Amino acid sequence: MIEIEKLNHLEIMREDTVRTYRFSPNPSAPRLPVRDRQIHGKKLEREIKATTESINEQRQKLGIEPDKLLIISMTNQAMPQELLNRMLSAFNLSLIEEVSVENGKFTRILVQFPDSESISAFNRERALWEADSREHAILTYAQRRDIFSCIESIRNVQREDRIGPRLRRKLDSGEPLPDGFFIMDIDIWYNGDKRQITEIERKIKTVLGTVGSALIADLFETPSLLLGRVKVNEYSLEALLNCDLIATVDFPMGTVSEEPCELLTADFEPIIENNLDANAPLATVLDSGIFSGHPLLNNVIVAEEDFDLVEGTTADNCGHGTGVAGIVVYGDFHKCIESKVFTPLVRICNAKVMHNDGSNHPIFSPEKRPERIIKEAIEYFHREYGCRIFNLSAGNEDMVYNMGRQMPWAEVLDQLSRELDIVIVISAGNVSNPEIHNFTSREELMEKCRDQLFEPEHRLIDPATASLCVTVGSITRFDEPELVDGRSVRISAGPKNAPSVFTRIGMGVNKAIKPELVDYGGNFAVHQFVRGDTRWVQNDRILMEPTLNNDYLKLFRGFCGTSFAAPRVTHLAARIERALEEQIGDKPSANLIRAMLANSASLTKEMIEWADQSTDRHYTGKKNLKQERRLRLFGYGRPNDAWLYSGRNHVTLFSEDALNLRTFHLYKIPVPIEFLRLNCSKQIIISMAYNSVTRLSRKDYLANNLWFEVYRRIDEATLAKYKAKKEAGQDDDSEPLPDKYKANFLPGRTEVDGSTLQQRVWAKSKTGGKDLIGNEDDPYIYVLVAGKERFKYAEQEQPQPYALVITFSYDGDQDIQLYNRLQQKVRIRERQRERARTQVRM
Repeated sequence: MIEIEKLNHLEIMREDTVRTYRFSPNPSAPRLPVRDRQIHGKKLEREIKATTESINEQRQKLGIEPDKLLIISMTNQAMPQELLNRMLSAFNLSLIEEVSVENGKFTRILVQFPDSESISAFNRERALWEADSREHAILTYAQRRDIFSCIESIRNVQREDRIGPRLRRKLDSGEPLPDGFFIMDIDIWYNGDKRQITEIERKIKTVLGTVGSALIADLFETPSLLLGRVKVNEYSLEALLNCDLIATVDFPMGTVSEEPCELLTADFEPIIENNLDANAPLATVLDSGIFSGHPLLNNVIVAEEDFDLVEGTTADNCGHGTGVAGIVVYGDFHKCIESKVFTPLVRICNAKVMHNDGSNHPIFSPEKRPERIIKEAIEYFHREYGCRIFNLSAGNEDMVYNMGRQMPWAEVLDQLSRELDIVIVISAGNVSNPEIHNFTSREELMEKCRDQLFEPEHRLIDPATASLCVTVGSITRFDEPELVDGRSVRISAGPKNAPSVFTRIGMGVNKAIKPELVDYGGNFAVHQFVRGDTRWVQNDRILMEPTLNNDYLKLFRGFCGTSFAAPRVTHLAARIERALEEQIGDKPSANLIRAMLANSASLTKEMIEWADQSTDRHYTGKKNLKQERRLRLFGYGRPNDAWLYSGRNHVTLFSEDALNLRTFHLYKIPVPIEFLRLNCSKQIIISMAYNSVTRLSRKDYLANNLWFEVYRRIDEATLAKYKAKKEAGQDDDSEPLPDKYKANFLPGRTEVDGSTLQQRVWAKSKTGGKDLIGNEDDPYIYVLVAGKERFKYAEQEQPQPYALVITFSYDGDQDIQLYNRLQQKVRIRERQRERARTQVRM
């Protein structure tokens, strides 16, 4: 047997000094609009009067109090955040939504006035502004001048604003609504004040009336919305659409679209080698249940619970959950199938949150909102079994991200991720029947399949945009379909390691990198049903991903979908959590697990070339944004388990810390000269993860923004001199050091700093590396972590936790003692010194 050395990752410390990070004023910030006070003041007066009268009239028709919790839409131009905050506090307003409109020229806000008197006070201030009065009332003269000059228009939230996408399609199609009573989902504006929930519930019940229509169960609270499910007829539906408390009314979401098929023969006999113990990695599968009688699963399931309560069992009656669970447990079945040896590496908890719709598709219960079911399941398995890794291969395909504000299901998961310090892995979502374009060659088909991923219908769905979770897209493993005599030729939609034609791609909220990671989820093929009639083949035996079957007839079956790419990442996340706990003697933070995941991800040369050749027909600029398209298609790449521990030719450093906003942390990282002079490919990967407070009501969504920059060829004296200059306030540049000191880590900082999970790479070929060598014999790089707030929030005085991970690696066989060289020169955290490196025999 070959002896393989497994080395603990090195836990490092930053430099002792923490410096204030100075930010220059934004020279491109828009100036406040100049208004004709009399003309614009009269316009706003008319709009306030019309809005309040409309709300009162509608509420009187609905039989609810007209003067409480009044929600009004305002459009403003160039209103700074501090001015907006002053307006909110002056009139005791609650900001319940803030989004950019008209390409960012305007911001539309929804504010909730507590009562009619607060609107009257607002209108009195408007009148003082119109008259150019110097009177100091609720606002000062200057505050009135600036606030009302920014407000473009005022109106009530209208019926059309409340129609959800599924209801919209139904109405636009001309199809009649269901007869009698039917189920609808409602989202209700909410400012986070728990004292108002009872009042809001009472008003919704009043709107629904007493003849059959009803609110089903209590409202489900998120930080920005109350989510409900109601039984209505066409008349009570219309009443909801006209109620100003309502954000959205929609039909419950449909099924999770997957195309299952049989894959392998019934006589396959696996060899099972189960060595898992009570300390083995653990993950929870949030899905349609699990077939616990499967011989490859029956000894790895820790606990089972039914949250769906429709089928009355935790068993999987459609196959989706068992398929996902198999990959979470075993990782890559292709390697197992080749050897027929199956070694489980992760234990699982079975959280049944969906059931069979009758056609072998998993759907959520009509009795509860999916957000509530998922939240209950996550909290239960975290509380009762200490589980911190969760897989959710489901999404709302009708809620497609339109590059605006965050979506509600995603916000619920972000809140859970931060509050419980857990990692939730989410599938990016599928397009169930992608368009098939005309083509004249295999190459043209593949190119068109790639480029159509930039179409709006391939954008992410809720909850794949969750900012603090890990989103996974699908790539192809094989590109040659199965050959069968007498059957028409099939042509695959993509080459190996290309984005699957059905996957969804980014960006996410605030132009975040989403999905961050990709993994194998299958490939489609096309064939001609009859001459000229080309159709998708979604169940080609070779192109699908193998996993476990949910009955005794066969052990395996195949699937295509991002649902089966996500559990590969979940599998790795669970193993990373346990490996880190073993190395540091403590539970790693979710930030550290996410940063380690990102740091293990990479793109092959073929992936890069395939992405660089892509075309986004919706981009109208002159630049060829190769890097942006690459990040949208692949994120940071496909993760791997080779770096769970450090080794001879790859060494990982990491740190967990918390940053006070508007300061920076500095890490001094040695770069051994022997590493830079290696005659082989080499790279340094740096990843960072943080868990900002989130607010769905704000257009920025993330309260804090953290980023890191990397510098080289700078000595201690120069750095100290520059620090002193900064502290004296002599330099207000937004960048901490001159550009000539920046190291060439890609992508650039601005390409990834909208994400809570960031990865940047320095990569060189055989002869590269000289750019990090300065005059000194002992080269160093400096990693600077900085951050600032995006908007004010209650917890802002608390430092922002983050994790930083740095990996050195090279391809050659030469042993340069990389681990020892780094260990001797970095600042090791004290608890790391107490742990000796370990060796295992394999």
